[in-house]
Order: sequence, then C-alpha cells, then structure tokens
Amino acid sequence: MTHLILVLVAVFCIRLFKFAYNSIWIPFRIQNHFKKQGVTGPGYRPIFGNMPEIRRLFEEAISKPSPLQDGDHDVLPRVAPFYDKCSNMYGKPFFYWSGSQPRLAISDPDLIKEVTMNTGGGSFDKTGFDPKGRILFGQGLIALFGQQWALHKRILNHPFRMERVQVKPNRIQPEQ
Repeated sequence: MTHLILVLVAVFCIRLFKFAYNSIWIPFRIQNHFKKQGVTGPGYRPIFGNMPEIRRLFEEAISKPSPLQDGDHDVLPRVAPFYDKCSNMYGKPFFYWSGSQPRLAISDPDLIKEVTMNTGGGSFDKTGFDPKGRILFGQGLIALFGQQWALHKRILNHPFRMERVQVKPNRIQPEQ
C-alpha cells in the first residue's frame, strides 16, 4: 500500500514539475529571448496568456459607436483594438501570448514576405481560424498550409507576372 502511495505521489510531482516547466519556465525564457532582440510585448500571464485582455479590449471597442459614423476612417482601434494598443505601446513588431504559445505580430511587408518564404523548418506558422473565420475565408490561399499553400501560390503567381500584364492604350477620345 505504501508503495502505491509513493508511486502516485511521484507521478503527481513529475506532472506538477512538467506543468510548471511548460507553462512558466519556457514562456519566460522565450520572453527574455525576444527582449534581447529588441522585440517586446505585454507580459506573460500563466495559463491564459493575453487572451482575457484581448477579449476585454474587443468588447470595449464593440460597445463604442463606429468611427465611420463620424467620418473617421481609422478603423483599426475598432477592428483590432489589441493590435492597435500594443503596436502603439511596444512598437512594430511585438509579441503576445495565446495561452502559453507566443505569437509574433508583424506588419512590415518585407518581413512578412521573408517569413512566409523561408519557413521550410517550420519555425513560423500562420495562426489558424476559428470555425466562424473558416466559414468566412473558406479554403482559400489564406487558409492553406504547407504543400497545399505552395501549390496554390505557384498557380496564382503565374498570371500576375509583369511580362504577362498587358497595358492597353487609353480608348477615351478627348473632347474637342
């Protein structure tokens, strides 16, 4: 009987250590690694990350009147309030936490192109869609990963090459 209790206590201690290692130690190491490279973001909160803050900011933004009613075309604070707040506070790029998983938010087109073209090692993945997002975007290029993405990109890239684009002369006759 005492051996069984010792085994159960050992299993519990191992699981507790593994949980603490994965949900506390690794995220803080990742955060320090990014900080050394000059990429900062909101601090890590165990288990939930920044998700409660993202939800709160989104609910606040939805409760306010639309900026389009006032003639203001700056919709980013309403559509993506967390991105707007963090990019103003921490600069671009910044990282945030989805649970214990870090997310790197980048907006520089050259950096996005470099990341999407050089991900052979699987270092960076696109964030997946929730079920509502999947209904909105379907199985288009934005939702594909890996070999499917590469195939569709190769097919779609061909018609948009500059040698295939033809400029037609202006057919509108000037009034005399």
